[in-house]
Amino acid sequence: MRKFSEAYLEREPADIFRYGIFRNTIGNVKVLNIIRGVLLLLVLYAIFWGLFSPENPFTTGLFWGLFWPFFMVVTLPFFGNIFCMICPHGFLSRKITEIGLKKNLPKPLKNPYIGFGLLIVLYWFTLYTFPGVLRNSLATALFFLFFTLLAVVVSYLYAGGAYCKYFCPIGRIAPAFARVGFMWLSSYRSLCDKCDRPDCALSCPYHMNPSRFDKNNSMATCTLCMECANSCEGVKYSVKGWSHSLFKKMPRPQSWEIWVYITLLAVITITMRFHHGLGHSPIRNELPWVIWGKWLQQATGIGKPFDFVGLLALISAVVVTFSLVLGGFYIASKIIKKPYKEVFLTLGYALAPLMIIGSLSHVGHFFFTHYYHEIINGFAHAFFLDIKVEPLADRREAWLRIFYLFPFLAAFWSGYIMWKRMGFLDVRGSKKVIAYLFASAIIIFYLGLTVFQLYLRYFAASGSHHH
Repeated sequence: MRKFSEAYLEREPADIFRYGIFRNTIGNVKVLNIIRGVLLLLVLYAIFWGLFSPENPFTTGLFWGLFWPFFMVVTLPFFGNIFCMICPHGFLSRKITEIGLKKNLPKPLKNPYIGFGLLIVLYWFTLYTFPGVLRNSLATALFFLFFTLLAVVVSYLYAGGAYCKYFCPIGRIAPAFARVGFMWLSSYRSLCDKCDRPDCALSCPYHMNPSRFDKNNSMATCTLCMECANSCEGVKYSVKGWSHSLFKKMPRPQSWEIWVYITLLAVITITMRFHHGLGHSPIRNELPWVIWGKWLQQATGIGKPFDFVGLLALISAVVVTFSLVLGGFYIASKIIKKPYKEVFLTLGYALAPLMIIGSLSHVGHFFFTHYYHEIINGFAHAFFLDIKVEPLADRREAWLRIFYLFPFLAAFWSGYIMWKRMGFLDVRGSKKVIAYLFASAIIIFYLGLTVFQLYLRYFAASGSHHH
């Protein structure tokens, strides 16, 4: 490791590496590798259970009750991309690459949407059109076995972190949404300016240079593997303002980040509101995707496990979301007389908080009603422990409504960032206000849909019961 004397390196107050406990854990690759190795064994054990005990609660509890809700949804809007930091597949990929062929990835495969596309098709499309299938332990095990084997094959053939960058289903999601959080990896400019051999960049298995993260206002697809911090003390890991990078201009904006925000807003947030939120409300039978879905079910004779209603809810959500976002940006670009691409790449980043913060409502609510007992009972089953717990709360308990605040926080935060980013387009006065309203069409729709859903749940439903 390249070391510096205290005369050259005085760590900033916000740099958590100034504290030994963080430097020796988060900044220590050996410690992180132990954690990653344990998690890899846990993943392989869960896959084994799923393959040979298809109805066990451990496999589904680990992947859908622990990994996705808490290592992704909860950590990203606060702590950034710490999921990738401890990811067992990333750890496996780096180790396989060390003994692999180290070929260069062919240019056609350097597509940021490959892994992301696999996630949309294999998980979200399946979730809505074949409901319940992925909640089966065997299907879950096969799903993660596929990506484990894919990580091994790709990493053996290609160098440069090819699996994490292009084939991992969350390889683009986590870095994109990590912008919402507080944490930021970079380096001390005073040291980097004098550096003639950037050990931090040379040690990075993904061929990235943390000394450029501040200048570019981007950590790119950094997985926080911390190889750079292990090679040079000039690397810092700092606590910043919430979503701080989203309030700054992007010298090199990346369209894939914005498409991640838009697509997941459509296939997760809006589709869930259409299919599950409104689908369990008093107006269920009046929803167009329900009406047409039932008609197609009868007309084609195709029944379970295929669900036309879920498929049409997904299609409807994608059409509505894309129309509002792209149409709103297009009209805004005409109002302020700026190129559409510039408006898209400038304002699109404001959508980052909408899905990830809004999802905290679902995760918080479900932790008390589902996740807690599913995780504990699943682990007890897998490790032969005499433990059985009940849900922490019933879904009808009034205090759980506190989690409904998160969608409002998400809408406010996204709208606030949108207003601030409008300033980068050099527009003022009434044009700015009008363009802002059109650019924020999806935020306004999201907020209206949230209010409408709550109205149906607590006012219309109670009124109909009373009647």
